[in-house]
Amino acid sequence: MRILLIDDEPIALTKLELMLTNVGTCDTAGSGVEATEYFVKAINDNCPYDLVTIDIELPDITGLDLLNRFGELERKNGIAAAKKIMVTAHSNVDFVVKARDKCDAFVVKPVRKVTLLAKIEELFST
Repeated sequence: MRILLIDDEPIALTKLELMLTNVGTCDTAGSGVEATEYFVKAINDNCPYDLVTIDIELPDITGLDLLNRFGELERKNGIAAAKKIMVTAHSNVDFVVKARDKCDAFVVKPVRKVTLLAKIEELFST
């Protein structure tokens, strides 16, 4: 499984990567620009991501805007959509409502490994 992890906090990225080491190959991005570069390259290499985790607050773009961007790229290139998990420190209902049709799941920080793995298992078993 190919996984793209997106968070502007280096410690959060390292934790996510350690949690998912046995799940697949992880790339990490600390900004929306970097994440988009990885996402486009994966599509161009004909090896798109299976799973993407996106922090809802990034320094250069919101996680919601990044969800939209990735969805457009997937549709434009005629590829299957990656499973997308929003990772947030906010439990704000507005974020959930705005993103619910664009992502597959939510995980609230601090992320617990058991919770994240259960979400991934659920997403890929259906």
